This record gives sequence, C-alpha cells and structure tokens, in this order.
Amino acid sequence: MTTDIDILKDERVNCYSVMIQLRVAEYLEMVEKVFNDRGGLEGQRDTVKTTTALRIRKRMVEDLKKGAILPPIVVGVITSEDKLSTLKQLDRDDFLNLITNHPENISIIDGMQRTTALYEAQKTTDIRDNKVRIEYWIASQVNSLIYRMLVLNTGQIPWNLRRQIETVFKENLKELNKKYPDIQIIKIDDQKKPINSRQYRADKVIELFLVFGSRKEKVDLQERLADEFTRQDFIESVANPNFTNIFYEVIGCLADFDSALSAYENTTKEVHFKKGKDLFRSHPACIGFVTSIALYVQGRPGNDYSLEKQNKRWRKIKNDANTLFKRVKEMEPSEIGKFLDFPTLNELISKKTGKSTNFERAFFLEAFKVLIDEDFDVQVMTPCWRAY
Repeated sequence: MTTDIDILKDERVNCYSVMIQLRVAEYLEMVEKVFNDRGGLEGQRDTVKTTTALRIRKRMVEDLKKGAILPPIVVGVITSEDKLSTLKQLDRDDFLNLITNHPENISIIDGMQRTTALYEAQKTTDIRDNKVRIEYWIASQVNSLIYRMLVLNTGQIPWNLRRQIETVFKENLKELNKKYPDIQIIKIDDQKKPINSRQYRADKVIELFLVFGSRKEKVDLQERLADEFTRQDFIESVANPNFTNIFYEVIGCLADFDSALSAYENTTKEVHFKKGKDLFRSHPACIGFVTSIALYVQGRPGNDYSLEKQNKRWRKIKNDANTLFKRVKEMEPSEIGKFLDFPTLNELISKKTGKSTNFERAFFLEAFKVLIDEDFDVQVMTPCWRAY
C-alpha cells in the first residue's frame, strides 16, 4: 500500500485538496457506507439511457478488467474547523481515519459513473488490489464545496446542476435543522406530504436553494448546465461566505411567516387557498418568496451587490419581516383571514394562462416583491396579489 499523500490548500475558499491512492476494494467499501441507506450505487445518478453512454460505460468496465487506470474521482468531505486546521500535519493513515470515521459527511462530487463502473467490474473480475486515484476536497462549510464544484469542475460531459448540488446538500439540510430544529425537513425518499406549517420536503428545499443562488424563479431542474449565465450567477452568489447562512435564515423567515398565518382556518370548499397554512404549502409561493428576497439582497443577475451591501440589505429584510410576523401573530384568526384576502388571491390565480407552474411562480414573485417594496408594512395582502 502506497504511503503517498499530496495536500494543497485552496486559500480562496479555505478548502483543502488531498490526492491519494486507494485500492479499489478500499474505495468501494468507503462509498458503500456512504450510500448504504440510499439503495446502492446504481441509484445515485440519473439513469444512463443513450446508446452512446451505455457503450462508453461498457467499454469502461471492460478496460477496468484489463487493468486500465481511471481519471481521479473527486470526493467531497465536510469536517469541523478544528480538524481542518490540522489537516496538513496528518499522515496517510491519520487522514484516512478522519475520512472513514464519518462516512455520512462524504459525497461523490465527480465520478459517479466511474464508481459504478468499478462496482460492476469487480463483480466478475478480481480488481480489488488495483489502484484508483481519489482527490478529496475537504472543507468546514458546504459553501466551499459548492464553489469549487461550480468553478473548478473539469468533467468531460455536461453536468446536471441540481444533481451536483444535491450530492453535497445533505450537509446543508443538517445545518438547517441544527439552526432551526422546529422546522421539519421531509426526506427525499419519504412519501409523506407536508400537512402543517414549518414542514417542507427536502427536494423542494433544494430547489429553493437553486433559485436563491440563481435569483430566478424558474430553474429547469432537468437541463444540464449548458446555460453558462446560470452557472456564473450561482458562482457570484456563493462567493459570499455568508451565502448559505443567509439562505438558512430566509427559510427560517419563510417558516415564521408560515406559522404566523396558520392560525387562520376556513371551511370554504373548492378553492385553492382557504387555510392560512395553504399559502406556503404552495411551492410556487415559496419560490416567489425566496426569489424576491434573493433579488433584493444580492441584486439582479449581472448587477451583483458588494458583500457588505448584501448583508446590510438582509438585516433590513429580517427586521421588517419580523415586525410584520409579530403583528400577524397578535391577530385573531378572523383578522388573519382579512389580512390574507384569499378571495382576491383565488380569483386572480384562477386566471392562469400558459403553463400553470410558471404562471404561479411569476405571480408570487411579483406579489412578494411588492411586500418587500412596502417594507413588509401592509395592512392586507391585496396589493401584493394584484401586482402581477
């Protein structure tokens, strides 16, 4: 077993790049632990469907059986700031102990198809002692991994923005839960639907993260990152070291608004919005709320505000929003109903044209822009609903 280990520090995002060689058996054992609760290796990435892609995969497997060496697989690891500071002093064995002791903090950033090929090849050929190069990106903040992913990914094929973010986003969800333990995040593979305020599906939170970073209410989750502008917009957003923390607080803000409105109950039938908690059970409403804040705080794509200005504008939003939420919480349920003015909202939202989800996203984006423009100082939501 080689003792080589190469450690470099990325000063830009306080992230370490560690290059190491592992036996195939060691590597597969490590990633099996990572994905053990998610149905195995094959389910970790979009299914390869094209004839060309299948041929490439088959060729890769055959080459591996003949002793071929793959390009390095990139693995992201989140660790504590204390452990990160000692990284350069670690030898190979100490480093591997650091990595393998917390498999839940590991994610494959670039190399899922190569990993699957290794997995398939070892079923029929003994390649356990063959060597594979692994580049670890070690950081204490998910922000650092996302920045490196977007700027420095050198994959030969276009990659799916959502899938790349999703690979490391489990750490964001942990941080979000730690910051707001009363917000319930329903896991991606859980079929349960949110029924109360402060309950949100993990896949929907991931999409909120994407719209917050891109500052657009519409993000094509299936498109591969051919849109260079979207990529650059996201890079500019995550360049703010406080970006993920602001995002968590935006979700906290949304949840506070959600719970403040939930006291309103209505038995009216056959309307889209009737109870207070219905507003943010609508994903387009969540999208509009988060995107409107992203635009106000960060600036429009191509006109990015300084980090100081972003943080200042977010503090203002928080103060204005909390003042409104406090006022709503002190209202009687009937007063909350008048404040929401769901009859106007239901009438206007029913006039949708074109693709329903796109209409509703644009509708709520304009609505919450008005709320921000008015410093959250509105007596009723009617002017917001009439903005589109």
